[in-house]
Amino acid sequence: MCHINKTQNSKLKTQNSRGVALLFIVLITSLILAIGLGLTVLLIQGMRIMSEIGYSVVAFYAADSGIEAAVYDLYQHPAPTSTHSNSFDIAYLGDAQYDTQAKCCHFIFVDKCSFRDPADPEDGRPPCPLGDENIGSNDPNNPDYCNTTKYCLKSRGSYQRVKRAIEINY
Repeated sequence: MCHINKTQNSKLKTQNSRGVALLFIVLITSLILAIGLGLTVLLIQGMRIMSEIGYSVVAFYAADSGIEAAVYDLYQHPAPTSTHSNSFDIAYLGDAQYDTQAKCCHFIFVDKCSFRDPADPEDGRPPCPLGDENIGSNDPNNPDYCNTTKYCLKSRGSYQRVKRAIEINY
């Protein structure tokens, strides 16, 4: 019969315990590393979003500039244009752009629209100053839908990779 003395048995337990402890240390270290990498990814994405929030303000102001240019043109020039676009440099930050389109209200909305049907010169209302090709649609599903008293203006501003739009109807 073979007897294993207590010192040999305790050495075996100690050697096995060292392997298990090493395994636990590796697992815990890996878990901490995974959590740290996950938090780093979230922080980097948050920083990108925060930088683009500032870009959003610039793009919005570019769209607003397009609306202002179109309104100025509509009321200061005898033959206004229906499209406006411009690019302007923001000191050391790059270019911002806007593209603006103006449409006259659709003449079918007689109770609202102040412009006449181009096919009906007998109508007492004035013609669309933007030209007959720039009369808005009377279909609500059409992007050129314009059910207002005078004009529908749509302006899109962009800066860096961010785009913002403004639409006014009056």
